Parts: sequence; C-alpha cells; structure tokens
Amino acid sequence: MKMTALIVDDEQPARDEIAFLLKSIPEVEVVGQGRNGVEAVNLIRDLSPDVVFLDVEMPGLNGLGVVKK
Repeated sequence: MKMTALIVDDEQPARDEIAFLLKSIPEVEVVGQGRNGVEAVNLIRDLSPDVVFLDVEMPGLNGLGVVKK
C-alpha cells in the first residue's frame, strides 16, 4: 500500500527537489503539488493525502495558516 504525498512550496526548484527525492521511495506516491497556502488547503481537501510536505514561509497564507485551517 502506497503512502500519498502532497508537496506545497512557493518555489518551483524546492518542489522539484522534493519530488525528485521522493521518486526514490517506491512506497510514496506524489499525488499533487501546490504553490501557496490557498492551493494547499484546496488540494488537501480534494486529495486527502497521507502526508504533506509544506513550506512554512509562503506569501499570503503561510504553512502555519494552512495547518490551522
């Protein structure tokens, strides 16, 4: 059984690096990526991932705001 993961970071290179590293773990499937906190909240609701790799410092709704929502 695979663990589903969501990656959220406002910087594309950071999202790419996390996705690249997770590709080497067969038990993890990246089901989506977001660019900001608002996208994160919507993607979490839509995809119900098992784990979220979430940047803390993002413009607008930051990572801690996502956790609160």
